Amino acid sequence: MKKIKVLEVIQQGEIGGGESHLLTLLSKLDRNRFEPVVIALSDGEMINRLNAMGIRNYVVKSRVPFNFLVWKKMKKILLGNSVDIIHTHGARALSNIIYPATALKIPVVHTVHGWSFHDYLPAWKRRLRIKGEKFLTGKTKMNIVVSESNKKIGIKELGDFSCRVINNGVDLAVYNRLDKGLGIRKEFNIPEKAVVVSFVARFIHDKNPLPLIRAFKKVQQSYPDMYMLMVGDGPARAEAVRLADELAVSNHIFFPGFRSDVPAILAASDIFCLPSIKEGLPVSLIEAMAMGNAAVATAVQGCTDVVTDETDGLLVKLENLEPGLCTALQRMVQDPGFLQQLAGNGRKTVEERFDAIMMTRRIENIYLELFTGSSTLK
Repeated sequence: MKKIKVLEVIQQGEIGGGESHLLTLLSKLDRNRFEPVVIALSDGEMINRLNAMGIRNYVVKSRVPFNFLVWKKMKKILLGNSVDIIHTHGARALSNIIYPATALKIPVVHTVHGWSFHDYLPAWKRRLRIKGEKFLTGKTKMNIVVSESNKKIGIKELGDFSCRVINNGVDLAVYNRLDKGLGIRKEFNIPEKAVVVSFVARFIHDKNPLPLIRAFKKVQQSYPDMYMLMVGDGPARAEAVRLADELAVSNHIFFPGFRSDVPAILAASDIFCLPSIKEGLPVSLIEAMAMGNAAVATAVQGCTDVVTDETDGLLVKLENLEPGLCTALQRMVQDPGFLQQLAGNGRKTVEERFDAIMMTRRIENIYLELFTGSSTLK
């Protein structure tokens, strides 16, 4: 059986949730059956990772949907690589290649990593995005959603929408806490016994870092042996740094920027906070739980697909975010036994539901279905 050439198309080359998902998928893909090629719509660290993995990749820059200026280049890549199947990640990735794919009659499978028609958008923009997503998902051979919540939203808003749910997965061998994170604590002069909170995400509006900084300040006043690592980069990072300075807590909150050693960061952490306004299925949250961090997240779709409140983490209502974060952090700091219980249950949740190998085998099954008409993988 010849190798099936799969083109993965991703919206950006910077590392975010979708990009982490794709890198994990490619690391577990059966290279005896499948030959991957990647197109990213911008440059970034992910391209370096792909090169290190020996995976052919292209950067076709496009910041807008339905960019006819890049279709000719997309078509050339499809023909030059004899692509059998296209797998797109995110609406903009799909909209930039759907017409060349259709012209060449190459089947497309599309993963929704979170819908673009958010409730906080103006009504006209939300309606326009719903129409766009309905049009795009109707052009594919198969749609994947990463959570049951995304499936329910798709059926509710798009109407005639069919999909399969395949949860994001993480590599359990990487997130095993064998590294106790002592090197990270030493790097930032954090005492070995101190409580460390971490936030690992792009610094953008949707990730909502500012309320977390304010909540941390209030709790840290009562528990001075408490620190926070806010890892990542993005347009909101400068404002976050300014706020930490204004609150006179910058000696307890560190902003190291983008880091390639996220497992070590999480190994040095006790609590992971994700105060997002919206999520698809947050990879960073799953990684943290796999590493044995006690999880605190907003009770929004995506996070609620991962965390069961009071069982393997704590969920905070978005409309009561800052006080809720304060309460959650205080409970964990005051009761180390409760913290460890949540952390242990979180690891079990990931083992049972969010294993990267299980995720990859299910996606490979879809590739086989599209290529041969039937699947043989289990």
